[in-house]
Amino acid sequence: MNISKISLLLILLPFWVLANNQDSLSIFKEKNLSQQHTYIKERLNSVKNIDTYITAFSDKARGQKDTLYIAKSYYFKYRTYRKAKAYSEAHSAIDKAILLAKSSKKDSLLGSFFHAKGATFYMQSNFKAALDYYLKAYDIMRTKSSISKLLTLKFNIAVMKLRVGKTQEASLQFYKIIHSYDSLLSTKPNSYALKKNFIIMLNNTAKARTDLAMYEHAIELYSRSLLLNETINYLPAKCIAIGGKGNVYTAEKKYEKAIEKLNEALAISTKDKESDLVTPYLLLDKGKCLFGLKKYKEALENFVEIDRIIQTKKLNFPNLDEAYQFLGKTYVQLGNHEKATEVYDQYIKRKKLNDEKRFELYQTIFEGYDLKNVEYRAEKAAKESNLFKSYFTQAILAIILLIISAIAFFMYYRNKQKQKFTKFHALIKELKTTEVKDVETVPTGYVLSDEKASKILNNLEVLETKLFFLDKKYNLSTLAKKCNTNSSYLSQVINKYKEKTFSEYMTDMRITYVLNALKNDKKLRSYTIQSIAEEIGFKKSESFAKAFKKRTGFNPSYYIKNLDKL
Repeated sequence: MNISKISLLLILLPFWVLANNQDSLSIFKEKNLSQQHTYIKERLNSVKNIDTYITAFSDKARGQKDTLYIAKSYYFKYRTYRKAKAYSEAHSAIDKAILLAKSSKKDSLLGSFFHAKGATFYMQSNFKAALDYYLKAYDIMRTKSSISKLLTLKFNIAVMKLRVGKTQEASLQFYKIIHSYDSLLSTKPNSYALKKNFIIMLNNTAKARTDLAMYEHAIELYSRSLLLNETINYLPAKCIAIGGKGNVYTAEKKYEKAIEKLNEALAISTKDKESDLVTPYLLLDKGKCLFGLKKYKEALENFVEIDRIIQTKKLNFPNLDEAYQFLGKTYVQLGNHEKATEVYDQYIKRKKLNDEKRFELYQTIFEGYDLKNVEYRAEKAAKESNLFKSYFTQAILAIILLIISAIAFFMYYRNKQKQKFTKFHALIKELKTTEVKDVETVPTGYVLSDEKASKILNNLEVLETKLFFLDKKYNLSTLAKKCNTNSSYLSQVINKYKEKTFSEYMTDMRITYVLNALKNDKKLRSYTIQSIAEEIGFKKSESFAKAFKKRTGFNPSYYIKNLDKL
């Protein structure tokens, strides 16, 4: 072929491609509605100009007044809007599809549309609305839907369980669902939709395993997800799987290895629009790694960027609250205590709000899914045999009582945690105030009408500054000798002027000391409770913990854990 022919071919090539595309649409228009539906369904995620095909499909369905296919055309439009994150238009399209499905009395289709609307709410961080629609879908789909659709819906509900902290239960459900989905995929090994859903399930199961500290299994699941993804190249799931490995390494404190994976995932999420919601989670793990490596300035950049993304996109994912906790800790390390206080206040507000949302979801899952599942299974069994009717009725009553007890316990536990949290911050404030007073106030000695008592109290004050109470050898008798008096009179003075018994006086001094020592000494916080108890004069950790709780309202371990968050 000579140069002139090649040049002519290059000139005509764009016109040939254009004509070929036009012919494809023309051929599509000649197909019947069923064929057009199949064509769009198979190419919905792969063809760039799919909107023109959906319009042609919609026009034909309207021309033939086919309500079922008109509803499906709205569903296809909904999918394209959702992909473009045009959520308002997506809701409008799926609402029209829902109305048509209701009027046609197509329950299986209605279940799918409810599920789709719930998925959109989930993407908008409106988890309560998402769960409500998932449960509406479940009521229909558990008896009138395909196995793959039901498994996907069950999986989404399990994700909600993971969100409210029911990690163990969610993890078990994930495992059962992916086992069933694995079998389903073996019957249709080339299905893009099945592969995509399965990859998403593998990633979420891996995350649940990470939360349960089952790190090896999590890595295996992420690797399996990436291997399967090679056949379809679904970028959001690829980004999550790579970042998920980074999350595992972060949890294991393998910071350098984690950062390598997180940077690899960030290279995808910052370029791919569908993956951009993963970015703040990747930045959170990266920031935690840099904090662990004591690279506080670099860590700060990541946490500040997360805050910018949250504010810009108005995200309300509860598991991003940790970013504010670490942002505050980073400001503390960099000496900016004013900014740290501001961030902690923001963290507390977000945590309180999201705790309330978690409980609302927790209750909805119990009442809308778990309880209904029990009732459904009981009804089904009763139909099969009346012999089991009494048994299942009793079982339902027992489970209802169990659920009510669980909810009551959850509310009680949450209130106790709130009270403890409030007490903790009040205590820290009190300790800080006391520290300021200690610096500003100079002891002047006791001046009492009882000269002997005054001398004893002044001696006690001197001994207190020398931390005598930390020495196990001190008892009433040895302390009396140090104060130049006898045990009986010393006991009377302490009772009268300290308004405590000798034992209470010693215990109170030790607890006051350890509260400040733990607050100011990070190394001491790394000791065991037994070692801390011995350091301040207690023989047993149990007696120390009992005295500590009596004074503060919570255990030493709770105090230490929350100090580490400051």
